[in-house]
Amino acid sequence: MDNTQDEIIIREALPEEAKKIRDLIREAMEFYRQASGINPEVLESLTESTESVKERIRRHHCLVATCNEIPIGTITVNYCDNPMKYSFSAQTARTLREYKDCAYISRFAVAEGFRDTGLGVSLMNEALRMPVSTRSGLVLLHTAISNLKMRDFYTNRGFVILDSEDSRGYERGLFAYMSDQNGRDNLTA
Repeated sequence: MDNTQDEIIIREALPEEAKKIRDLIREAMEFYRQASGINPEVLESLTESTESVKERIRRHHCLVATCNEIPIGTITVNYCDNPMKYSFSAQTARTLREYKDCAYISRFAVAEGFRDTGLGVSLMNEALRMPVSTRSGLVLLHTAISNLKMRDFYTNRGFVILDSEDSRGYERGLFAYMSDQNGRDNLTA
C-alpha cells in the first residue's frame, strides 16, 4: 500500500469512530496473537464490543491516527491512581511504590498496511507526551514476552521490563517508562 501521498493525522478519537477502531484493534490484535503464540480465547481485545470501545473513548485518552479519515492506528492512555495494582511480585512492588500514580497504555494497534512505517513510533511518542503520561513520570504497559518485535519496539522507546507473569495463560511482561526528575524522557524518532 502506497501511503506516502496521504496525510496522516493523529488526534483524540471520537465516540462515533468506535466501530472502526474496534475493527482495527481486532485485526491488529489477531496479528499480535499469532506472532506471540497466544491462545485466541485469552485476549479480550478480540471480542470487545463497539460499546466498550465507545466507553473507553469517552473515559480515557484514546488517540487515533487517520489517513483519508480512515482509522489506521490507535493507542489508549488511562490514568491510574494506584500503580501497585499492577504489582505481582516484590520485585515489581519495589519500583511501583515510589510512584503515587501512573499512566497505563493499552489497545495499541496499527493497521497492516501502515506497520513498519514509523506510525507506531509516532503514536507512542504522542501518548508519552500527553499530560496524563507526564504527570507522575511513570507509564506502564503489558506485552507478550514471546513477541520479540514488540519487546524491542518498547525497549527502543525507553521502556524497561520490570517483571513478568503468566496469569492469563501466556507470559506477559510489565514494561515501565520512567522520565527523570527534570521531566526529560527518552523519546526517539
